[in-house]
Amino acid sequence: MTELEVLQQEIRACNKCVGGGFLTEARPLVLGQPGASIFLIGQAPSRTDHESGRFYEGPAGRKLRGWFLEAGFDESDFGTRIYAAAITKCFPGRNPGSSKDRVPSPAEQKLCRSWLDAELETIQPRAVVLFGGLAIKTFLSKAPLEELIGQVFTKDDGRIYLPLPHSSGASTWLNSAYNQTLLAQALVQLRKLQNAL
Repeated sequence: MTELEVLQQEIRACNKCVGGGFLTEARPLVLGQPGASIFLIGQAPSRTDHESGRFYEGPAGRKLRGWFLEAGFDESDFGTRIYAAAITKCFPGRNPGSSKDRVPSPAEQKLCRSWLDAELETIQPRAVVLFGGLAIKTFLSKAPLEELIGQVFTKDDGRIYLPLPHSSGASTWLNSAYNQTLLAQALVQLRKLQNAL
């Protein structure tokens, strides 16, 4: 087994959030192979992801995949050139009385962070795509999305970071024509990454 396969097996066996009383069922997801040049980080798996056992399969995930296709990637790049991950590995459930997914608590994020760090260390990607506010705030900046989307950032680790807004229908950020222009600029940057990596 490769180092990554061992790590992924350990992640799939993780039950920390059930033991901590945050979830009733753990079904951690992993998707990717060694040598991926782009590391995609979202918030958490969706209900569809949880049921299918694959990352970014729900409506928001399909829209995100569409953005990658628009930028010149191929569907087969997911899990090969693109390593798919999230701040937490399991579907966190819905907000009480709502159809919106619950944002994993800081305690849940902390429990899962060592897995994400280990994946990054093992993959050593050249670029990181941050999908949605939680990933952007965790790895890049707490600045408003309007100041970040459409740009790329190089951090001290030498990696390129590209923030993307969340594509969920629950988010109203993309309802603004100006913000749609920023998304278009971000997809131009994503295409540049596709050509360069």
